Amino acid sequence: MNPAAQRTPLIAALEQLGPHDHFCSIYENREEHYGVAIPFMQIGLDRGEKCIYIADDGTVGEVRQAMQSEGIDVERVTASKALVLATHEGFSALRATGETEWVVRGARGLERWMEYESRLNHSLAENNCSALCQYNRRLFPPELILDVIRTHPVVVYRGTVCRNLYYVPPDEFLGTNEAEREVERLLTNIQEREDVEHALREQLSERKRAEEALRRSRDELDIKVKERTAKLREINDDLQSVNKELEAFAYSVSHDLRAPLRHIAGFTELLQKDAEPILDQKSRLYITKILESADRMGSLVDDLLAFSRIGRVETQKATINLESLVRDVIAEIAPDTQGRSIVWRIGTLPICYGDPSLLGLVFTNLISNAVKFTRARPQAEIEIDSLNHRPNEVVVFVKDNGIGFDTKYKDKLFGVFQRLHSKDAFEGTGIGLATVQRIVHRHGGRVWAEGSIENGATFCVALPNPGDIHA
Repeated sequence: MNPAAQRTPLIAALEQLGPHDHFCSIYENREEHYGVAIPFMQIGLDRGEKCIYIADDGTVGEVRQAMQSEGIDVERVTASKALVLATHEGFSALRATGETEWVVRGARGLERWMEYESRLNHSLAENNCSALCQYNRRLFPPELILDVIRTHPVVVYRGTVCRNLYYVPPDEFLGTNEAEREVERLLTNIQEREDVEHALREQLSERKRAEEALRRSRDELDIKVKERTAKLREINDDLQSVNKELEAFAYSVSHDLRAPLRHIAGFTELLQKDAEPILDQKSRLYITKILESADRMGSLVDDLLAFSRIGRVETQKATINLESLVRDVIAEIAPDTQGRSIVWRIGTLPICYGDPSLLGLVFTNLISNAVKFTRARPQAEIEIDSLNHRPNEVVVFVKDNGIGFDTKYKDKLFGVFQRLHSKDAFEGTGIGLATVQRIVHRHGGRVWAEGSIENGATFCVALPNPGDIHA
């Protein structure tokens, strides 16, 4: 079938009709005439049914042309006898349509024709057949069109397929008591119309009930969302309050520990100096351990103080050239790389928006770690470049060929005092990556790590796109 025709409501309705259906098309012009008859035939051909078209004199060529214009291969289907006046052996069903202008020309047969139309319903019901009768409304008298409507269960008019409320079954239509039949028909139609209107009222009421239930559900959902939002805001306020208290506590503890540590280290050094002549080897080892531990404790306190200050200091944000910042960091840690063979690969880094000193601390920690954990490699390789990750952020990574880490512990990397390697193998306090994460989060970004044991590590920093921030 013509693809365009398949999408019309008329074609969809005609496709619902099948064997045993007896219906008529009442048309007023050529377009309405063939707009029903040709699709009716095409549907039957597509279904493998025997199709018969009874044309009036002189219109066969016009019908053939109309069929061909709608995509029917008339030569092929007539050659196969799918579209001929013949028996329906070898076909799944019989489908017939005919023009009826010849009935008008033999006017004395109109009454018998309507009798035939009515009795045809019995024949179609008993056989696998369907029929479409075509009536030109402009040619037939109104009283005959009334009988046409009464004798067809389905009427097609102006492109609409209608189940006929005014249909009169053959036994009633052919009965002798016309007045009684008309009363029964009218009462039945009144009842059927009331049933239809009642069903429509029920559907409307059901729809209103459904809309009301949906409105109530939406209102209840809005209330729950507001309650949940208020609860989350309360929890968030509590968390911020607790975080501030913890920051203040960490700052206070770290600050208060510095004086005792200085005393421990100072008096131990005095003891080492004054008692040197009388100390044995074991005692000297004990004093050395005390001094080393005090020194390490001092580094931990200093790092903890720096970490706590990150949450207290106001950020001074500006546009930052990351490539320039990274090269400054490499120059700053140059003394730690003396005598090392390091291949630096620095790509084109993007512009970002943030606090220059805090982001400088981020890349100082990441690049220093790359230098530290490639120490065992004859030739270290450190790559710093950017990724096209998401349109609303810039992503910079620091990649090395160092000792890497076990990925099952990657969630511990950014915790305070969390270390995946012993302090004897690699120096550090375990606060550097926690500092990185805290600074990045304060900038509205995110940080993550990838790697494996002995295959190096890659640390990625994602920061909001400057364009999105200023928008």
